[in-house]
Amino acid sequence: MSNFESALIGIQAASKILNITPPEVYFASGSDFPNPEISSIYRHKDNEIIFNEDWINRSNELEILVTAFHETRHAYQNHCIKTKSREDIETINVWEKEFHQYTIPSGKNTPKSDIDYLKQSIEIDAIAFAYHQMKELFDVEVKIPKLIKIQVFDRTDSFSKITTFDN
Repeated sequence: MSNFESALIGIQAASKILNITPPEVYFASGSDFPNPEISSIYRHKDNEIIFNEDWINRSNELEILVTAFHETRHAYQNHCIKTKSREDIETINVWEKEFHQYTIPSGKNTPKSDIDYLKQSIEIDAIAFAYHQMKELFDVEVKIPKLIKIQVFDRTDSFSKITTFDN
């Protein structure tokens, strides 16, 4: 299976787990991104995930699945915002505000330089979802920056146990 197929399968699987319509998926050159080190972007206005094909080509399957789960969780957040359902209204309101005032990663790929990005509720939630799925489905622990570890684990505790794709 190619890395591109892994990305598509990850999006399909996460969409099924989250019970949402899968977002559109595209692949673009790293030079098309605000920072060529960004692995992917979720665009909530168009409900689409755009993967950095340069990153895809140099990554392994597990990294790609983590990213697919993470970005699909953003599609879930967008679904919750649009339908005002599935999560409590306070969470939905925070997510909506953060989508509209989004802090992008610095591109330096260090937790210290990306603290404002990492501390966003939508990012903590997406990181927690990806962490949870990788642990449940593959028994793989994903590295989490120390500065948000407590928040990520708190959010992970709120997820119901999901162990298969056919729930």
